[in-house]
Amino acid sequence: MKNAHVLAVYGHPDDEGQVTGTLANLIERGVGVTLVCATRGEVGEISDTALSTPETLWYTRELELRASMAQIGLRDVRFLPFRDSGMAGTPENDDPRSLHQAPEAAVVGELVGIIRDVRPSAVFTWDPTGGYGHPDHIATHRHTVAAFDAAGDPEAYPAAGEPWASERLYWGSFGMKRFAGIFLELERRGQLPEAIDPERRERFVKAMAEPDAPVHVLQDVRAYAPLKRAAAAMHRSQFGENSIFARIPADLRDQFFGEERFFQARPEWPAGKPAQQGFDWLE
Repeated sequence: MKNAHVLAVYGHPDDEGQVTGTLANLIERGVGVTLVCATRGEVGEISDTALSTPETLWYTRELELRASMAQIGLRDVRFLPFRDSGMAGTPENDDPRSLHQAPEAAVVGELVGIIRDVRPSAVFTWDPTGGYGHPDHIATHRHTVAAFDAAGDPEAYPAAGEPWASERLYWGSFGMKRFAGIFLELERRGQLPEAIDPERRERFVKAMAEPDAPVHVLQDVRAYAPLKRAAAAMHRSQFGENSIFARIPADLRDQFFGEERFFQARPEWPAGKPAQQGFDWLE
């Protein structure tokens, strides 16, 4: 597997948590892995004011991401030159430096250059909804799909390097429904530090009523659950000691940390083919 390479593209430091176990497994098997983060999470909430300030959060979160990925042996971490757009409807959405406002050609061009540089056989990114509708997650999905398709076209972005057509494109199928289910179960057990706010509860209830996200590949990463937790713990400015990740009880950890689910967007999954365990192209 030493000639294989995988590219993972996400919006903020800590978004990569949905594939940390898979990336750890790939690295262990000798696959090269590059992680691209589209922003530095400059406008995220700060769990403890002793850890950072709003002015230095971009630097704090970059260091946290590098420390997080060091837990699984991932060294090639790259950042795009765009700013965190914040949640939908916030003033940060209007910042011309934000990913949300960036011209498509600028973002896609950056990603095409990286794809042509590392020449991945597979690319991972956010799903079309961005998990819960974050503007940067949705933009990351849209721009990564466009870059995946453009990177192999010799007439597209000719200054970005020699064309390279990756074989497979995946996005996560963890789904808001599974996340909401864990959160609501913790509430039922009385293990949340505070009540779920009404807006979030409405999103959770809506997610629970929706069908499960389609899944094509199930990756058993129970063996990597301790590494996943160690990696997540490096994002200290975001995940304080009262975060959901620190509160998941032992009997729910396999459900939350032990499996990673993926939708295969390229090539199209054959109609009627059931979900499979693991990535067959790595066998």
